[in-house]
Amino acid sequence: MKRCVPIYKASLLFAGIAGLLLLSGLIYYLAFRTALAVPLDRLHLRPLALGDSVNGSSFLGSLPSLIHVTAFGLLTCSLLRPSLLSAFVAGAAWASLNVLWELSCRDNQAWLRFSSELIGLDSVPTCTYDGGDIVVSVTGVALATYIASLVLKSILSSTIKEQPT
Repeated sequence: MKRCVPIYKASLLFAGIAGLLLLSGLIYYLAFRTALAVPLDRLHLRPLALGDSVNGSSFLGSLPSLIHVTAFGLLTCSLLRPSLLSAFVAGAAWASLNVLWELSCRDNQAWLRFSSELIGLDSVPTCTYDGGDIVVSVTGVALATYIASLVLKSILSSTIKEQPT
């Protein structure tokens, strides 16, 4: 008898976990960042500016990057065929985007400014380079894969229990 994980359950759980992670990221941004990301600023949200409490911690400063890679890795995986491989590949794709963004911040986004001028954009978002964001982006791949393994193992074990013997 072949054991298989019901795809819809995994997809819903991955999307739900990703949604909770993104909500926690939004709450983090609103509570601890003094300047919001452009999409949040356009929503006219105002931060609580508790940023002084995270200034001493490099991990807490990089926490949004960890949440970003993990959440979007799981969300992308939920749209694909949920598996450990798709969780890893989706997480790696989002981590690559984060790493490219951080590296662009290192040279004051010279390549992004050049590209935006070519297509007629007036400005690009500002950013600051943080090597810790690169480390936690890679950690986000591992975390997305680990969460996927827990979810898939849980679904598989509940499916086996439900099957008649």
